[in-house]
Amino acid sequence: MPVKNKPYRLLRWINLLLILVTLLAYLAPNVSPATFWPLSFVGLLYPWLLLGNILCIIGWLMLRRYYFLFSLGCLLLGWSHFQSYVGLHFASPVFPEDSIRAMTFNCYGFRHEGETGVRLTTDELPGSFPLEGMDIICFQEFPSPRHGNYFVDYIKSNSPLKRVVYQQGGSLAIFSRFPVKAQDTHYFPNRVNGYQYADLEVDGRMIRLFNIHLQSNSVAGIADQVAKEGANLQDKKTWMRIRGMMGRYKRAAVQRVEQAEEIAQKIKESPYPVLLCGDFNEIPQSYAYHILSQGLQDAFKTSGKGLGISYNGTIPALRIDYVMAGPEFKVLGHRIGRARFSDHFPVYGVVRLVGE
Repeated sequence: MPVKNKPYRLLRWINLLLILVTLLAYLAPNVSPATFWPLSFVGLLYPWLLLGNILCIIGWLMLRRYYFLFSLGCLLLGWSHFQSYVGLHFASPVFPEDSIRAMTFNCYGFRHEGETGVRLTTDELPGSFPLEGMDIICFQEFPSPRHGNYFVDYIKSNSPLKRVVYQQGGSLAIFSRFPVKAQDTHYFPNRVNGYQYADLEVDGRMIRLFNIHLQSNSVAGIADQVAKEGANLQDKKTWMRIRGMMGRYKRAAVQRVEQAEEIAQKIKESPYPVLLCGDFNEIPQSYAYHILSQGLQDAFKTSGKGLGISYNGTIPALRIDYVMAGPEFKVLGHRIGRARFSDHFPVYGVVRLVGE
């Protein structure tokens, strides 16, 4: 009998370890990486921890063992985290005429994936993402004016988005169907990451739209190299690369918190209802997300369906692009599109101003 139970004992210990790490991931949004950065990295593992717990539930059910209740209880305890990755809103939404359709998209400079200097042509743009029917588009990594003006003219000519907030030398751009009454753009020292806002007049009412792009981890290149060459854990070079990736992640996580705190203060000071779009470079199980989402509705958690994966790069299963809305809005819909270029997917949100 002891021999027969030995595999079950090992599985129980593995399941227990998985649950403990998952519980640590639940704590990640409440602890700043400046205080204890490894917890932020544990939060980054949440999608895989979620998958592991689901597999444990299925496995124990197949073995007809009550141990499935432990992983099930763990998932129920972190239900809000589950909802941040798995959308269960399958009803067909109805969008009134006064709905606001917004898109956020890190467009990778409109470059072909893997070809740094080769940009898309206007013939390749149709079908990459919709222009007709959109009221607002927020771009990150928009091309510099040398190439960007070409895309600005194309979008203005082929859509109702005639108002543009775009600063020379920057990489953020807002396109709007609504009149822009005021605007401001602020870049962090690297000139790639930053935020901008535009005060838009929507049917006689004012809203403040934020377009943000937080610090990148800058580990994709190293991850690509490790994936291509294979992760030989006995090779000293592999561990040096892993150490380098962890160091970059730590520095970037701390920077994102500082950036998020600055943007959150701007949101708090807004005299108008806030619509927030952008590339956070952070998953929902992060301190930066926790700061920025305070008082706002995450459109995916409110109206999303299926898996909320928005990153299309080497590191899989990440949700780092968001549309959020203040309490003055009702969130009506959310969708993650596809693109033939970029390491991000376009993210769409539909909202409607309610009340007076």
